[in-house]
Amino acid sequence: MELRHLRYFVVVAEELHFSRAAERLGMSQPPLSQQIRALEEELKVRLLDRTSRSVTLTEAGRLFLAEARATLDQAERARLMATQAHRGEIGELTVGLFPSALLAEPVAATILGYRGRHPGIRLVLREFAIYAAVREMAAGRLDVAWLRYPSRPEVPPGFTLMEVMREPMMLVVHRDHRLAGHDGPVPLHELAQEAFIHFAPNSDAALHEHVASLCATAGFEPRIEQAMGQNGSILSLVGTGIGLSILPRCLCRLTMPELRVLPIASPAAVSRIWMAHRRRGGEPALRALIAEASAQGRGKS
Repeated sequence: MELRHLRYFVVVAEELHFSRAAERLGMSQPPLSQQIRALEEELKVRLLDRTSRSVTLTEAGRLFLAEARATLDQAERARLMATQAHRGEIGELTVGLFPSALLAEPVAATILGYRGRHPGIRLVLREFAIYAAVREMAAGRLDVAWLRYPSRPEVPPGFTLMEVMREPMMLVVHRDHRLAGHDGPVPLHELAQEAFIHFAPNSDAALHEHVASLCATAGFEPRIEQAMGQNGSILSLVGTGIGLSILPRCLCRLTMPELRVLPIASPAAVSRIWMAHRRRGGEPALRALIAEASAQGRGKS
């Protein structure tokens, strides 16, 4: 039994006349009668009572009609869903975001713009620091991930990278700190004896490595007074005055009255944001997200 057999039967049941049904279906009457008879033989049930003057549904035919219509409706929904998915109108993408990614304008604008232009695509947003995100990509659990890393990061096979933003790293100090009123960018060597509040060396965040490499260019290793796991916790502790920190500029949007944010006098004090995505960019939903990120990230710095 094929969908066409159900379609033939539904039209005959609606018309209760083989000639009119054949005309609606764009076929001649004899083949239509043969198809209905073959359907009845396959089901081993008489669906129609036929006389020379009339065609009527049997009780079995009446019940079968309801199910045939439901099956055809479901098949049409499946066809429509497949077509919409092919066009990128519906579907789902799993997206990794580094903590605080939505404070970066190109990332937030990409998510907002994409949701507005593609409401049928569900974006499943999951938060991961860079190394955890790379593991999730390698395990096949992410379609896209935004990563913060000072240089081009390594991503698993099957993924490619696009840079979407560069922003300066900033010095964050308490308002009573000796550098709070510094005129102009602060040289890194000024921080050699300072206590740092930052991420733990064994965390999945790459910012610890970045800050350590920055300090190394000035000939010292940062003295970590307190290691924390969240950006907000770092800022809060700097606000108590027990240490300072170096963070990307967008994180300083969370600043508090007790804090002062200062530029750093180093060309290496730059953070970069990357979008990693599967290479199967031919899929319409993914291709549209890549295009949105490209448009939002163009010229952002």
